[in-house]
Amino acid sequence: MGNSTSTGIESKKKKLMELVDLSAEPWRKAAFYSNDEAIALVTELYQRWETQKRRGNPLDYATEEELDRLLLIAEKIEPGDIQDQQTRMLIAALYGEEALESVKHEERKKSRKFTRILKRMFFLE
Repeated sequence: MGNSTSTGIESKKKKLMELVDLSAEPWRKAAFYSNDEAIALVTELYQRWETQKRRGNPLDYATEEELDRLLLIAEKIEPGDIQDQQTRMLIAALYGEEALESVKHEERKKSRKFTRILKRMFFLE
């Protein structure tokens, strides 16, 4: 049983890394690390990692429950989560204006989809 649990934890760590740190969409990382709960959990993991003389990486010190919580945050991130002007400025500073344009494009896409749904509901399309 211990092996399947560790396999599950490893796959959760990998998925979290793919969703946030390895994502081709820089706004995801900015939005994730702007989330108060994610910040608190990651800070705790870094403290544990520091206590263990930086062996491995901070995610190695997460419980399965903490990984589940971080995954839930990462999976629910949408471009609209980056409304805060400071976060937008940070994205532009760290990743360039192209990344910020990517966020704006995703927001426009989502808005158009919502508009199409409303038009269909009211037989306007």
